[in-house]
Amino acid sequence: MTPSLLLVAGEASGDHHGALLLSEMKRLCPDLVCHAAGGPAIAEAGARIVVPMERLNVMGFFEVASRLPGVISSYRALLATVDREKIRTAVLVDFPDFNLLLARALKSRGVQIHYYVSPQLWAWRKGRVKTIRRLVNHMFVIFPFEEPFYQKHGVPVTYAGHPLLDEPFPDVSTKKSLREEFLGAGVSGPVVALAPGSRPGEIRRLYPRMLAALSLLEKKQPGLKALVPIPPSVSDEVYRAIEKTLPHPPVLRISGRFREVMAAADCALVTSGTATLETGLVGTPLVVVYVMNEGSYRLARWLVDVPAIGMVNLVAGRKIAPELIQEAATPQAMADHLWTLLSDESARKRTLSDLQGLRQVLGGPGASARIARAIVEKSGLCTPSSPPESPKDP
Repeated sequence: MTPSLLLVAGEASGDHHGALLLSEMKRLCPDLVCHAAGGPAIAEAGARIVVPMERLNVMGFFEVASRLPGVISSYRALLATVDREKIRTAVLVDFPDFNLLLARALKSRGVQIHYYVSPQLWAWRKGRVKTIRRLVNHMFVIFPFEEPFYQKHGVPVTYAGHPLLDEPFPDVSTKKSLREEFLGAGVSGPVVALAPGSRPGEIRRLYPRMLAALSLLEKKQPGLKALVPIPPSVSDEVYRAIEKTLPHPPVLRISGRFREVMAAADCALVTSGTATLETGLVGTPLVVVYVMNEGSYRLARWLVDVPAIGMVNLVAGRKIAPELIQEAATPQAMADHLWTLLSDESARKRTLSDLQGLRQVLGGPGASARIARAIVEKSGLCTPSSPPESPKDP
């Protein structure tokens, strides 16, 4: 029988991590057929897309409610595929509000459930660990501090490293060549990157503020250059529509090359999420920003209990990048922090030193290969066709 898999990712970082994992699983099981909710990366890795990621790619309690019909139809389409294709193994990537609901239906069908990239239970809604213990066969986590949390609650868990390190990162040695590629030869003056998120709602809330901050910063730093990395899952028109509504210095939008854009920049404004960790691993000083729907923010403040929201700060265990959240995320505050990173040499050197320590916390590459082998072996999808990438096999 041809091995089959359900893979579900609902946002850009999940699409990226899921694609790396699927590529490794197909290397082990060349005949594997994957049906998925995902984006362009998972599709390129060889999945048959049942639900396009943009139908699920929404964040916030009230935002989800407005998109409920599409979410329900996606849920039904995935279950129909499981039933029709007789799928018995699922990999759910993060995206807990949808994936834990789906897990209930999958469990009742006898599907073996592997959860990849843990919901942030250590930050809020810790009670969901009971749901995970009941529904999930194995949890694969990407941060070392998550493993003891699940062990404490009796959930089978494996920490095998972070998949971000499975791909090469540009470094400071490439800064000059990347700038010339993006901006032309002989470019001078500082370069700032603006990363307003991977969801249209985030972009509409944050990009206008970032552009206004850029205008303020230009008054102190004439000749400023700005780069904007565009996720493959978001239309360029979302950015252009915002740019038409307010005056701002020229910006250059670049699609699908987030890490290269960050490496070319002297500093960056980055929306909270995996993007902050990617920026930190590149070694570019950053300011973490986030603005939610006001109702969602009030509810989140009541529920969330963490010392920081930026993943780069959570992994470091302290605030190595300033955070501007909700009402604090004003254009003036953004501009002020960027100016400090550009003009205060001691602050810049301190930040660069702090960022260098991130790799030591996350370990080495090979996470996707190790997790792929573990899932294949635990689920019995096939007999792996090649040895593991790394001697450390969970």
